[in-house]
Amino acid sequence: MSLVLTRIQNIRANSNLDKFEYRPSRYGALNAFMVQSEDPTGILTDELKQKARTSIGNTLETPVIDYDADITIGSTRTLTIADSENTSKMVQITFATYAWGFTIAPAMYMNNEIGIQKDFETKMMKYIYAFAKKLDEAALAALAANKTQILKNPLLYDWSANAINAKWTERENVFGDLEVMMGANDFYGQLHIVGDPGVESIMRKLQQHGLYNDVNKQNEFGTKIVHLTNNIAAAENKYAQGYAVNAGSLGMLTRFERDCLLGTVSGDGHEWGIATLPLLNMPVGTYFYDSVGDYNTIAGTATADMTRTRKEHYGFAVDVAFLTAYNSAPSTLASPILAFNVSSEDAVYAKPVVVVNSEDNPVNTKEASAGVGG
Repeated sequence: MSLVLTRIQNIRANSNLDKFEYRPSRYGALNAFMVQSEDPTGILTDELKQKARTSIGNTLETPVIDYDADITIGSTRTLTIADSENTSKMVQITFATYAWGFTIAPAMYMNNEIGIQKDFETKMMKYIYAFAKKLDEAALAALAANKTQILKNPLLYDWSANAINAKWTERENVFGDLEVMMGANDFYGQLHIVGDPGVESIMRKLQQHGLYNDVNKQNEFGTKIVHLTNNIAAAENKYAQGYAVNAGSLGMLTRFERDCLLGTVSGDGHEWGIATLPLLNMPVGTYFYDSVGDYNTIAGTATADMTRTRKEHYGFAVDVAFLTAYNSAPSTLASPILAFNVSSEDAVYAKPVVVVNSEDNPVNTKEASAGVGG
């Protein structure tokens, strides 16, 4: 009787072959909202953040005063001073709910090459990546919906469809001119750029023109805070797309269910809480309970015997609102968000040089010696 068949089995070892199955992306729009939410001179106050956190089940509102377009400066002194009352409104803040969850059956890992911790971490991270993408897309939608419709001075750039549309030949200048155009709209704060990979491409090439080059282009980006994202949809004939945002113009609010705030633990083992998500560094509501049941179909024959076993249930949820600076008259009053793009038409880094040898424009040449080169 040969022992070969019993000795030659599949030899298994742990590896990182699956390291790129789930991987983080770039969530620049989300990052811009999160960064500006902590700006002490921004649109969010500590009071609004705290009340938002506990506002579930209620309508959250904040008072604002509209811009007065009817102000006039007279040329004579009058006996009677006229009224000049402000118009106030209540702005209602709208939240969207994001929720996900997964389960772990501890007994199934007894005969599995994958450990319980690796399985938990993989399940957790794949949802965090999906959650981050959702939030980044929502943040981009907020920027698009609130971009300025007014630009007092577009310089020499095309201004149409509420965006600066730079030509390919203008790509090295438009980023430096963003502050100028924002300044024409009376926004002078630190400029944040939310941009796609095309913006990164141009930025990297501008960085090659440093202090000791023929032309120093460092300041085109050097004075700005750049947030890169992979979630701006590619547009036809556009090499780069993005938004220029005045500092202190964005904010993100979160709120949680009541039992998460209370840290409730029920008599039958259900638990609520609030935890900080890795990667995103943002709080999220948690919900946990365990159950006992017939879970023999989880992994086919590998769990066929698990007809009565324990399962852990992990749930996560949070409500999020993306806010931009209030604008009472978007069609006539400039917004602190400027959309821009760079065309891909005629996008080449170098054009061939054609030398024309004609009677009117001769090119001097010299015949090579026949003995050259042996």
